[in-house]
Amino acid sequence: MSLKELAIQLSGYIQDGYSLDVLPIQENGNGEISVLQITVEGFDELPIFVTSTDEQILCVTNLFQKEEVKQELLDDLNDTLLQLSVNVPLSSLGKIDGQYVLFGAMSVNTLLDNIAHELVVQSENALEALEALEEFLN
Repeated sequence: MSLKELAIQLSGYIQDGYSLDVLPIQENGNGEISVLQITVEGFDELPIFVTSTDEQILCVTNLFQKEEVKQELLDDLNDTLLQLSVNVPLSSLGKIDGQYVLFGAMSVNTLLDNIAHELVVQSENALEALEALEEFLN
């Protein structure tokens, strides 16, 4: 399924009582959509950026910048992230450049209901991760 098809099918989709808002935010050189910004109602401050390969749908939620971390607690934060990763099913915590993120992946053959469900779960997981890590942030 292309990102354009996914955007059309998910826009306004209601899953687990949450509405999904989809915004194409980046096109490649061929005019095809290459990144979607998906916001789950109630989690507006934590949009999910979605892209795809031939095999996977990749989902990334930005949590916070390295500069937002209390520097004296940086090592403790990284240790806590490794421990939390085990407790966040189907999502992983990581770092892209200076941005801490929550990310997940699904097969491009995943059913639409399951994609929508996993997007809601990723939003919930992102909020829970932020709450668990707030003591490390300025």
